[in-house]
Amino acid sequence: MSDCVEVAVTSDSSDQLWSCCVWDVRTGTHLISYKGGGAPGAHTLATIANQFILTGNMVKPMLHIWPINRHEAIATRFILPGRPTAVAVSPDGTYCVVAVQETINVYQLATGAMLATISRHYQAVNVLRFTDDGTHFISAGQDGMVLVWSLSYVIRVYQKQSLNALYSFSDHALPVTDVFVGKGGMKALFCSVSADRSCKVYDLSSGTMLLNLVFQDPLSSVTMDTLESGVFLGTSEGPIYCFNLLSPPRIKEYHVDRKQQQKNVFLGHKKAVTCLSVSIDGETLLSGGADENVFLWHTKSRQQLRVIPHKGTVTNAQFLLTPKAMFDQEIKLNPLFQPFQKMVYPSDKIDDLVVEIEVKENVRDTVSTNDREGATSSVPNGNIPNNQDEIIKLRKEIQHLKSINKEMFEFTVKNALHQDS
Repeated sequence: MSDCVEVAVTSDSSDQLWSCCVWDVRTGTHLISYKGGGAPGAHTLATIANQFILTGNMVKPMLHIWPINRHEAIATRFILPGRPTAVAVSPDGTYCVVAVQETINVYQLATGAMLATISRHYQAVNVLRFTDDGTHFISAGQDGMVLVWSLSYVIRVYQKQSLNALYSFSDHALPVTDVFVGKGGMKALFCSVSADRSCKVYDLSSGTMLLNLVFQDPLSSVTMDTLESGVFLGTSEGPIYCFNLLSPPRIKEYHVDRKQQQKNVFLGHKKAVTCLSVSIDGETLLSGGADENVFLWHTKSRQQLRVIPHKGTVTNAQFLLTPKAMFDQEIKLNPLFQPFQKMVYPSDKIDDLVVEIEVKENVRDTVSTNDREGATSSVPNGNIPNNQDEIIKLRKEIQHLKSINKEMFEFTVKNALHQDS
């Protein structure tokens, strides 16, 4: 049992020991592993309602789901049209968006229904991200495009007319390697980084680019701290740069020179930085790289706190608030998921979908038979009174009992104060 507020979830490309693993960030010790799902691809690890772990297989057209407190994946097979290149799950755990090359499929996890298929990218989709309210998601790909989609619009409009993204950004000249979405729903900021060495900051509410940061090295990953005041940028060469947004430059496009880069740099990775994540208190930075290492850094001093070696290229690494059920094997999490359908569900029949839900036992049903008999015996003939006279009589009895309780309370307090004096 761990008392960590946060844990780290990582995966690598080797599939030698496990598919993904949970670590204690304070000591670097292994806490729990999830096996039998193959090696997850980059940007294909997600959690479902903080109760399940989901990954996309790196070589097979499949998804795998584990209960958060079990080593073995659930038996349900989630077959895809092809190998997943990116996966995202809505914050409420209802929808799963999967990219297969340049195509994006939207699934409903409870029914397995494929609700929509989007084909607006010209090359493979690298990243999928949901907003924190689950109303929109962002896709970015090898074609340098960053598209913002309304989830409800995609589900309802599909098959009736051509789909159009809410926003379409084509500001990157080379493939987009990572995207980070902040807090605040459609009023949030989001960042995208690319091999063209630029990091672009956008405002979702207006769909405008606020800032374009150009570095000396190709960028491979991005994240922000909880306050969204600092941007952390991983490069394809290994260094991790930090840029402070509290004092932004006066110009829209800002070229960060080599000397300024060296002032706020984290040095340790020998190869490309594949993933980044910041702890909820903003004190710790988690980074994974192609050099088969996961580093924990102190954000203020930029010093290494710990190294967690892996067996292959680190494909996913992120902080996770420790789920209550993660270390309690007695808690049974029922996976109410269905196998994915191969064809798109007709949009005019979406309202007819049947969703299975888990109904917990009602508290009233747990009352013993004797208690029930005792409760009904106080009522004449064991029947609940249905006339006005009986209801008035019972209300008077309740008021009488309340007055007795009040007198007993006042008497007890008076005597307690008298003894103290």
